Amino acid sequence: MVDVDSALLSVQERDNWRRRMEVLERSLTEVREHRKKLEARLRRVRKELLRLRQAADALLDLARLPPRTEMIRASSPSALQNR
Repeated sequence: MVDVDSALLSVQERDNWRRRMEVLERSLTEVREHRKKLEARLRRVRKELLRLRQAADALLDLARLPPRTEMIRASSPSALQNR
């Protein structure tokens, strides 16, 4: 014959484990959702870094161009003062 107290303790223990599992499953779901959001954010940051790198490379390419050798005529200072 099964002791009533031990059966009750067994049921309580089972219920406690079920509640723990539910909490753990909810926590796991939250962690997965948070990870998914962070991965999306990381993708956006990587894309932005790539755009910045491309812009920096383009600026460096412009800086490497040889200077113009043609002469550019400017107005004399007196012509600018008459304006």
